[in-house]
Amino acid sequence: MKHHIIALSSVVLFFLPACKKDNSSSGKRYFFTPTTYSDADVQQALIEMENGDTIYFQSGNYTFTSMLSVDGKKNIVITGEGRNNTILSFDGQLTGAQSIIGTGLTFALFKDFTIKDPNGDGIKIKDSDGVTFLRVGVTHTNPVDSTNAGYGLYPVTSKNILIDDCYVTGASDAGIYVGQSEQVIVRNCLVEGNVAGIEIENCIQADVYNNTAQFNTGGILVFDLPNAPVIPNGSICRVYNNTIHKNDLKNFAPSGNIVANVPVGTGIMLLAAKKVEIFNNTITQNNIMGIGIVSFRTLETLDASLNAGNTAYVKYCKEIHIHDNSIMRSSDYPAELNAMATIIKEVIFDSLEVTDILYDGFVHPDFTSDPTKGICIQNNGSATFANVGVATLFQNMSTDPSPHNCSQPALPETTVFAPAI
Repeated sequence: MKHHIIALSSVVLFFLPACKKDNSSSGKRYFFTPTTYSDADVQQALIEMENGDTIYFQSGNYTFTSMLSVDGKKNIVITGEGRNNTILSFDGQLTGAQSIIGTGLTFALFKDFTIKDPNGDGIKIKDSDGVTFLRVGVTHTNPVDSTNAGYGLYPVTSKNILIDDCYVTGASDAGIYVGQSEQVIVRNCLVEGNVAGIEIENCIQADVYNNTAQFNTGGILVFDLPNAPVIPNGSICRVYNNTIHKNDLKNFAPSGNIVANVPVGTGIMLLAAKKVEIFNNTITQNNIMGIGIVSFRTLETLDASLNAGNTAYVKYCKEIHIHDNSIMRSSDYPAELNAMATIIKEVIFDSLEVTDILYDGFVHPDFTSDPTKGICIQNNGSATFANVGVATLFQNMSTDPSPHNCSQPALPETTVFAPAI
């Protein structure tokens, strides 16, 4: 076995002349510096690395013209020397839809570096189990535009995902997006200047806490969308202890993208979400929709081109508990309203002040005998409320919150089995 390892090491050295390698009991370590690397060297290291190995980028600026991919590895680490120190730039990328893509990973840790100016999505993880992003950044230096990358950090169809102390700006869809995954934690992150700051979509068991979402179009989204083959309907998401401030950026999502419907000026938006608990958040100056509770039927009502078209998909919100949040607004509306924000401000409310919590009024079939109990809203200070009655095209709007003065059972804490920090 020793001879086999030595032989493998010599092969790696042959193909990777620009990196320094350190064999240790915890696996090999491949070291790259800004003056001794190439796209081919790094990609070859990602191919040749074995379970337990580490790829290490020293401080400095790196420029890549092709996508980097890593597949089927266990217990690996890809690290830099700090989010502000190790910068991987993909502005000149010519091939690939992501900057970095990982598939079929088990216990993988990405930490302490920034993806700068991705041409495609920043880091996409697919079909993996136990992935941690720690102090990772994804940034755009150009002005916000629909041609920006859709997603910053982008794990999908995976489980045991931990995203901690990360920073994303400039994404034309979602800065931090987790889709069709189970056991998810997003915490201690700063997201700003994206269309959606954080989006949890069709996931089961997610905790989103201690984050700051500011200056996006929408701060935090919990969405269930149709035609998701792995998880048709998500459930059990807690959104708590977050600071959600002044998300009034113009919506620069590409036309036809579902998040193009997110109203400018949104703090938290639920779309066809089930079993969601929103509590202890500070939600300030999100002056179109502090918190929105929306059925997919609303999108179908307001846009005839949209159709769920999937019988497995449930279009309604249910078992929603919004409690003990601090919601404050100012009288300033966002400067550039998109279509949905315009409907809310100028059609639904007209000359009236927009309320803090908006509910579209569509009732989940489980609650038709008692339609008030599926949406519970309590102890949110002086926050105002409106059931806008989308089904009757806003003819039966009510601002009386008392029908929703109920509670739901507290949702369980999410546990994630991913690389330790």
